[in-house]
Amino acid sequence: MSPSPAPTGATTGAAERPATGRHHRVDRRTGSGDGRNIPVDTLRGVACLFLVTFHVIGHTATEGIQVADDSALRYYTDSVEYLRMPLFTLLSGLVYAWRPLGDVHGYGTFMAKKARRLLVPYIVFVPAIGITQTVLDSTNTSREFEPLSWLLYSLSPYWFLLTTFWIFAVVALLDSLGLLSSRVNFAVLFLASVAVVLFTTTESFRVLQLGQALTLAPFFLAGVGMVRFSLFPSRTGVKVALTAVLLAVIVAVQLSLNGFFSNFGAFSDSGPVDSRHSVLGIALGVLFPLVFLSWNLSSRALAWIGGYSSGIFLLHSFAIGSSRAILGALGVESQPVEFVVLSIAGVGLSILGVVLLRKVAVGRLVLGENMTKKTPTKAKTA
Repeated sequence: MSPSPAPTGATTGAAERPATGRHHRVDRRTGSGDGRNIPVDTLRGVACLFLVTFHVIGHTATEGIQVADDSALRYYTDSVEYLRMPLFTLLSGLVYAWRPLGDVHGYGTFMAKKARRLLVPYIVFVPAIGITQTVLDSTNTSREFEPLSWLLYSLSPYWFLLTTFWIFAVVALLDSLGLLSSRVNFAVLFLASVAVVLFTTTESFRVLQLGQALTLAPFFLAGVGMVRFSLFPSRTGVKVALTAVLLAVIVAVQLSLNGFFSNFGAFSDSGPVDSRHSVLGIALGVLFPLVFLSWNLSSRALAWIGGYSSGIFLLHSFAIGSSRAILGALGVESQPVEFVVLSIAGVGLSILGVVLLRKVAVGRLVLGENMTKKTPTKAKTA
């Protein structure tokens, strides 16, 4: 197995293990001049495009640009559902594994930084998007003014902030106690998390997104495990074999979406394979980034976008909503035009928003960053 993708310089807390050893080298072949890992940032960029285009199109025919359920764009959103949030989650685990928490005495400091990074934006952006959807007609979402309910049960897409906070809280604590250092212990926890997802309806635990944390935990742990146990293959034959397995899983997913073996790999009795509760969905969410990073695939353009992934996540809903209002005022009704313009605006205006917010202390606070100093141009990840 080869050394895992190298760190990008993101930090996770004061009491981290030393950034030494093969898990922490900067890969000069793939890293940029500032020490960032281009394949990992590229994968972040891919995740950002999945996220933005999903919210442009909308989850149903009454949301977003209101595409029909039998359209190509709807088929696309159904397909990337297997990758969108699992990819963000796995990358969070991968980045954490570069500099994990190694001392229980640093747990408080570690979680305080995660609270700043995740909870501060949560309490800012959840009310902001809720008020926007309550007041404006152009959002396609009618919402009652219930700020306490918004914070307790969350609003899309900001539920992910709470979800990752809980995952960090549990994994970092176990790590700091030395309980995840062995392959056996780690495998037991990973398999247990998969079993919970497969055999329970985790989304029923809606308060503070505890259920979603259980749903996405396998992907976070997979990211940690890839780095910690050097699971990225170096032999070409192994890479080719993994790629073949990935392609087979992709074909199976597409067959499922088209009504074939609808329950294959799922422990339910209705509808197509549920990407959240099936062996097939979990396998795709883990194999795609594993194969992608094993081949060191990269794109400078996507990596540049990926460098702003945190800010794009926080701001894209507002960028898309405001741009849609402008298109509506201009009388634009073509769905292909709306899709292209809103997708570009969702990424571009979010990046512009990050650049502007970082110029002032309160803006950096809103983004979950340190108020006292400016961060590098590219975004840190949670």
